[in-house]
Amino acid sequence: MLATVKAGDIMEVVWVSLVAGVFVTVAFSFVVLGMARSTEAARGGRGTAAIAYAAVALLAFGTFAAAVVFGVQIMLSKD
Repeated sequence: MLATVKAGDIMEVVWVSLVAGVFVTVAFSFVVLGMARSTEAARGGRGTAAIAYAAVALLAFGTFAAAVVFGVQIMLSKD
């Protein structure tokens, strides 16, 4: 017995996956960028810039973690 799937449902999965994948990748990229720039600024004696970049990294990590938790929650939820 084969199940039928609507083309609209498949397209929804495709576009949501693409958007989520790009969002999570960009969020984690900002974590790496913020930490790298923060370290570089701290070594260069620019304390204020180092704190600002660390704050960007922390905010990006919070966004990244929230997106991952949300994704896992959606996958584990039963409809």
